[in-house]
Amino acid sequence: MPSAGALPAPFITPIHRDCHGLQLPVNKIDTSTLIELSTDVPNCKIYFTTDGSKPLPFQRKIGGKEKTFKYFAPFLLKGGKRTLKAVAVSRDGLLESAVVSKDFNVVDLNNSGVPDGYDSSTSGATLQSFLNESSDEYIPKPGKVSGMPRRHSPKRSQRKAPKEAWGSYSFQDPAATGASNESNYPPIPDGPFNPTNYSGTQINVWGAPPGTWPNMNANNGMVTFGNGPPAPPYPVQYGFLTEQMINGLKPKEEPKKQDSLTLGDIRKLMEETRPKPTPPAIEYKPVWKDPPLNAISPGNDDYQGNILHIYAHMLDMAKSKVHFKKNIGEYKMGKILEAKVEDEGDGYRLNLVLEKPGTQRGLNKKSAKVNVPKKPVKETKPASPPPAPPKQVEPPKPVEPPKPVDPPKPKKADPYFEKEIENIPCEGTLKPFEPFNAEADAEVLRNAMKGLGTDEDALTNVLAYRSSPQRAQIVAAYKTMFGKDLVSDIKSETSGNFCEALKGLLLKPAEFDAQMLRSAIKGLGTDEDVLIEILCTRSNAQIQEIKKTYKEKFNKDLEADIIGDTSGHFKKLLVSLLQANRSDSKEVDRNMANADAKALYQAGEQKWGTDESQFNKILASRSFPQIRATLEEYQKISKKDFEEVIKSEFSGDILSGLKSIVRCVRNRFQYFARQLEKTMSGLGTDDSSLIRIIISRCEIDLVQIKEEFRKATGKTLEEFIVGDTSGDYQRLMLALVSGGPPPKAKSGKAFVESVKNKTDEQLDEEVKLENEPKKEDPTLLPFPGFNAEQDCEVLRKAMKGLGTDEKAIIGVLAYRSMEQRQKIALTYKTQFGKDLAAELSSELSGNFKTLCVDMLLGPAEFDAKQLNRAIKGLGTDEKVLVEIICTRSNAQLNNIKASYKTMFNKELEQDIAGDTSGHFKRLLIGCLQANRPEGTEFNRVMAKQDAQALLDAGEKKWGTDESRFHTVLVSRSYAQLRATFQEYAKLANKDIEDSIKSEMSGDLKNGMLAIVQVIRNKSAYFASELHRAMKGLGTDDNTLVRIVASRCEVDMVQIKEEFQKAYKQTLAMFIQDDTSGDYRTMLLTLIGEPPAKK
Repeated sequence: MPSAGALPAPFITPIHRDCHGLQLPVNKIDTSTLIELSTDVPNCKIYFTTDGSKPLPFQRKIGGKEKTFKYFAPFLLKGGKRTLKAVAVSRDGLLESAVVSKDFNVVDLNNSGVPDGYDSSTSGATLQSFLNESSDEYIPKPGKVSGMPRRHSPKRSQRKAPKEAWGSYSFQDPAATGASNESNYPPIPDGPFNPTNYSGTQINVWGAPPGTWPNMNANNGMVTFGNGPPAPPYPVQYGFLTEQMINGLKPKEEPKKQDSLTLGDIRKLMEETRPKPTPPAIEYKPVWKDPPLNAISPGNDDYQGNILHIYAHMLDMAKSKVHFKKNIGEYKMGKILEAKVEDEGDGYRLNLVLEKPGTQRGLNKKSAKVNVPKKPVKETKPASPPPAPPKQVEPPKPVEPPKPVDPPKPKKADPYFEKEIENIPCEGTLKPFEPFNAEADAEVLRNAMKGLGTDEDALTNVLAYRSSPQRAQIVAAYKTMFGKDLVSDIKSETSGNFCEALKGLLLKPAEFDAQMLRSAIKGLGTDEDVLIEILCTRSNAQIQEIKKTYKEKFNKDLEADIIGDTSGHFKKLLVSLLQANRSDSKEVDRNMANADAKALYQAGEQKWGTDESQFNKILASRSFPQIRATLEEYQKISKKDFEEVIKSEFSGDILSGLKSIVRCVRNRFQYFARQLEKTMSGLGTDDSSLIRIIISRCEIDLVQIKEEFRKATGKTLEEFIVGDTSGDYQRLMLALVSGGPPPKAKSGKAFVESVKNKTDEQLDEEVKLENEPKKEDPTLLPFPGFNAEQDCEVLRKAMKGLGTDEKAIIGVLAYRSMEQRQKIALTYKTQFGKDLAAELSSELSGNFKTLCVDMLLGPAEFDAKQLNRAIKGLGTDEKVLVEIICTRSNAQLNNIKASYKTMFNKELEQDIAGDTSGHFKRLLIGCLQANRPEGTEFNRVMAKQDAQALLDAGEKKWGTDESRFHTVLVSRSYAQLRATFQEYAKLANKDIEDSIKSEMSGDLKNGMLAIVQVIRNKSAYFASELHRAMKGLGTDDNTLVRIVASRCEVDMVQIKEEFQKAYKQTLAMFIQDDTSGDYRTMLLTLIGEPPAKK
């Protein structure tokens, strides 16, 4: 007995024929015995197998062959030993019974030894075989069967008569068969049934033999239930035949030939005879008697809305303008003959010509006036001719200004992107690069992968900033120039997600989609999410191009592959979408929308179960505007949101597919934003989906997707990517998401490629451009309405008594300039007789205390204190020495030396000489002399000489002449060194920074690199130092405090810009992640991005 709430196992009942008193074994049947499956629970489905395998109701096909059958009616089995297994499943598929099994030995009547000419439907040999096989269990009555004589027909040429599928046997009580669960015979079904041979070909399609069955009527092969004819008056004889019996047999009538019908033909006939439902009544839109008077018409191809808008305003004008009302109401008018709408720049002109009843258009035009010449008057001599009146000169007509022409809509870079489903305004982050040179880009990529190591930044700076057609040209140019495939080279030089993303960028859009579909299908399992995302969001034209590309690329049919890897209604949905028959019309039929909404309601909520085909038909074939209107009508009918309805009616992959269509119809940008959030939510990252969505949308609508992502999550997409990715892969993804121009080539191989083919005049112009004064914008400005005494009172209250009001301290120190802070410190000592720095040190702690106390110093004192802190004690912080001494101007260095002497009564140069050594000491002392020329003049000849000297001292020399590098880098002006770096790149075919890295080491290398990087871009140098301080595990708080406090009143705006360009994340985001508490609040306020008040 099944447990409570479970389904009972089904019954397996062989319908035996009466063998006239012979007890046949329960597992012995023949090929004419029907097998019936039944269950005690109504509305259940039964599935079975005939090869002994377990029935799998939800995976009926294995290897393309159907193994599990759904039971419709009694069926036959082929000859041999058969193991029949059956299982019952509830209508909703949630409950499943235990598997019931039964073995049968099926005797094949067609192959039994029947004598020639023997015309009986009962074979003696068949019966003998039954008895011989089961002699151990069943003993026939004495004298009843002893042996079966075999008789041969005298005519050997006579063919065997065809055997009947059913003989004229009396029906046997199923209780006598001995089968389990057979004490109660299943209820007789209503109407005819169709037994089907599930192990072979179709049998008699009408489901009954041409003879008679007990308790049944057989009429032309159609089985109906009721009282049949009486049993024959004589029993059938078994075991012997006589000549008289043979002669007394009637000749067998040839069965009437009838056209064979299949089960599908019968179903079609039944469908045709079924009464067709009455079509839904067409609901016409009501005529507006008082239409809404809106300020602006809807537009967007909604012609009905625009006409209604004109109608409403014409009625309003008739109410206010009596003359217009009188004129338009006076005439009887017919239909509209002509209509024209013109854009006049500052308004729209609507010209209508309506039919005048009783008059044909064009035949009753007003005739033009004809000047009839008068008869000449007799000539007379006038006394004096009257003076001719002066001619009136008409003023020139004002020239109408040309009508403004709407700018053409910018086209997408690739024609594939122009085939989107709806013409919704959108913008991609990746734009075509200008000026573009495919050969130059191919050369850069080749150099980036040539030799030992790979320049991943060069790969990113090219491929992440070129549009799809431009990347295709680069691939072709690369193969032409070097005879190699760019994709293969990238596969061999890179790895991981970075490699996968680069390979995806090198494919055309249709190829990329086809590749994603192929990857989702091949191998074990199927990635249904990929199939849903691509097929449910692409337009008809895009799907057609994907199918064509899939066939060309993989020599397979996409539809056949999807059919082989999916099943059920989900398969039907995908196949429907693959037909690319969705309507492209932008017009909305409200009547159709209402009818579709009713059909969906009746197929879902109003129906016991769900008619999935109705949902499939409407959502896969209607245009997106039409589906949008249908969803609105459904809301009115059901009072429920359609997405909630499909969640309650469907499950699994079909639910995901329908939800994707509905969400894409409602807001395509929001759909992809939600998909991106799913890839990075929770533990781990779905990198394949992240790559697929960003590459496929970065040239279409990623700008709008990013905005929807921010609305949904409260964070930017860049923040999520930074938190879930790393390394070169992270930089590539951020470049595609952020967009904008590529970073300028100021170092590395890209810099070498940019200068080696330029003339001296072109290089001079670049140096002059770089020599122009750079804009420097601070984030901390003087506080307007500054009052030192009032600020001192606030600070005193904040530190007085128990506890400290850190917010009050931040509110003063983080919003006052350096001069204002120094005045506050002086006033505090005057008013309260205490040192403000000492008070802050006693009340605060940690990095917050360090930052607040150091903020009270001037720039020179601040740098002097940082240098002293780096020198004193055990060890030396060389990074601080390099950052300050190698980046300050001559005047700043002189002020620092003077402040150091005043504050510590020591010479800075002596302290540095005592704590450093070698070439690094000579570099620092050389910079401390503050003798660098600071003009903008430069000499190209000297630049070439210095470049040759550096090359001879480094790359061309065994070992390195560090003094030559020291002389050039310390004594030349910034303008002269910029020109020298250009010439060095042309001579050595290598950037000066790369040469320093390979020729130097340790602190000397860091010092020289700092000089070079500050010369090229000081803001970028400090941005890289800030990034170094916060990247990885832990935070270098000393560097963070030093740079933020020293640059917030100089060029922090530019540093923030360079930081975001280089690392695709804002400086504030890094500080937010790496710091906490009042320390974080202070830093964010100093860089101009204070946290929002809660």
